Amino acid sequence: MILAIDCGNTNTVFALYSYNKNIRQESCWRINNDSKRTDDIYYPWLLQMLNLSNFGLKDITGVCIASVVPETLLNIKSLIKKYFNVKLLVVGEKNFDIGIKVNIDNPNEAGADRLVNSFAAAKLNLSPAIIIDLGTATTLDMVINYKYFGGVILPGRTTSYENLISLASGIKNMKFSNDTNILGKNTSQALMSGFNIGYKLMIESYLKLIKTTYKRNFKVIFTGGYASTIVNKKTKFIYREDLTLLGTFFYQNFLNEKH
Repeated sequence: MILAIDCGNTNTVFALYSYNKNIRQESCWRINNDSKRTDDIYYPWLLQMLNLSNFGLKDITGVCIASVVPETLLNIKSLIKKYFNVKLLVVGEKNFDIGIKVNIDNPNEAGADRLVNSFAAAKLNLSPAIIIDLGTATTLDMVINYKYFGGVILPGRTTSYENLISLASGIKNMKFSNDTNILGKNTSQALMSGFNIGYKLMIESYLKLIKTTYKRNFKVIFTGGYASTIVNKKTKFIYREDLTLLGTFFYQNFLNEKH
């Protein structure tokens, strides 16, 4: 099995994938990022997660990491090299073949998470696609036939909210909610209209602009920790909670097949 690791800005997610005729996520665990968490601290936690899922270190045949946090990546790499006797691949490292053409000014600037998301969309035959990743940051990326064409980076919804209440003394004690009143009858409702309805309208406007500009029948894929708050059964969008992990797994397979 392959251990895919997604090191995001807030959390790091570990997932075990098996592959025979079909890809299957066997187990998945999430832990908050902490720069003080060393390899020796990660190890007993990960070992416990494996044991609780009825797996062990011997079941892991390869590890692939996609990271946007250098400090976390350093500790995770140390963990794998110290305790795992398997090949380690890190998306975005020097001379790393990413499997898609990156059509931006400086391909090295593209975040590992955005590249694996694009690769996953292509592998799942969902291209041409606009991928919207709702996490600490919100990103919109365009991929067409294994070609990545760049995207948009915005502050995440919760990130924006936390920054605003930390700077505006009159709303410091306001609690985040899913209130969807268009016009607030009090400060809390007005604030939530901006962060709930306003945030959705911002994303919808970007989608419309991209579709109008590039004139493609794009599939729209949502992923990330906050995607489930926007995508529901009534929407026509695709929701893949594990898109980044799946893309990381696909990269491992891609390189194994290539070599």
